[in-house]
This record gives sequence, C-alpha cells and structure tokens, in this order.
Amino acid sequence: MTAGGSTDLRRRLGAGLLEPEAAFNAPEFTFGFGAEEKVLAVDRHGDVFRPAAVLVPLIQHDDGVTVLLTQRHADLPDHGGQISFPGGRLEEGDDGAVGAALREAEEEVGLRPEDVTVIGALETRGTISNYRVTPIIGLAAPFYPVPQAEEVAEIFEVPLPFVLDPANHRFLERGSDGRSQATYAIPYGPWFIFGFTARILIRLGQVWRKGESAAAPPGM
Repeated sequence: MTAGGSTDLRRRLGAGLLEPEAAFNAPEFTFGFGAEEKVLAVDRHGDVFRPAAVLVPLIQHDDGVTVLLTQRHADLPDHGGQISFPGGRLEEGDDGAVGAALREAEEEVGLRPEDVTVIGALETRGTISNYRVTPIIGLAAPFYPVPQAEEVAEIFEVPLPFVLDPANHRFLERGSDGRSQATYAIPYGPWFIFGFTARILIRLGQVWRKGESAAAPPGM
C-alpha cells in the first residue's frame, strides 16, 4: 500500500469521506470506546459536548505524503503534553467546522487557509473532555511551520503510510493518567500518538482501505 500523489489520495480517501458540514451538522455523534461506545443525539447532549473541529493536514512532499501533528505544552490545563491535530472549539465568526479547523491550523502551526485543499471529513465524535469534534481532512504543500508559543511545544510529521498501516496500531487499556481506560495508540520514534488523535488516524486508515475494518480487540 502506498499513499502517494494527490490524485490517488483524493480518489481513495474522498470516496469514503463525508461532506464536512454534513458531518458537523449530523443529528447524532459517537462517544465512548469498544463495548461502551454509544450514539448520542445532538439535541439532547449538544449543550454538554461543545462543538469543535480539527484539521488533519496531509503534507504532499515529492517523496511521499506525511501527516502533520503537534505536541502541546506539558503545563496546559487541557490535554497537556499530548499529541494532537491543530484544532479547537468553534468560535463566533467561524464558517462552520471547516472555518474553525482552518483558523486553528493557521494560529497553531502557521498553515494558511488558502494553502489547504479540503477533501472531506470523518464522522463527528465526542471526547472525554466534553467536545464534539469533527475531523476535517486537508491536503497541503510543504510549508515552514510556526508553532503557537502559548500552546504548541513541537510540530512534527509522520509518514502517512505508517499511520494508516494496522500493523502499527496498538490497543491499550490505560489512559494518559495511568487509570484504566481503553484507547488506541500509534508509537512512532520518540512520539507516542494515543487517544483521540490515534483514533482519528485509525479511522482514516479504514477509509483508505475502502471500509475494511482494522484489527480490533474483542468487543470492538
């Protein structure tokens, strides 16, 4: 399997992705993991789960495609030290989920909205921090990233084929705080991609493989 040029990416991913605003405005979203996963109605739980969006930036280099990720500062009150995508909650004036994801990407890593080609979205999911997140998938050319000083400690890229490959996916039964909590992880060099970020990449891998289910533990 190769994740090569933009034509192949658009064809293989685009066929399985959702229209971004349809994903964001869906009446239901998924929350939980494995056997505890459930579908929640927005009209009943929308006040608890604040709307948010992240951008999954796929960077098209001459020698292959990478996915850009950030590591948050360890002392941040929310998700400190974690690996994440650029993103955050919707703010007044945002043009829906796409607008929020592109604004946050420019603020956090210096990726200009006009340099991103949005090709679709994944399903909206709830997080344990009470956000309802729509992942927006976008293509971009290589650029010089500038980390937001207040939030972003580091910016790095991982080869897209690596994160899409089920052989590199791990299932954990502990959370980042050491407590029992089922989650996914994708270790890569010094980086430990886990939780919601890993889940987005694993779901993207399922879309890449045209709906084939990734290897999952019992009860998934």
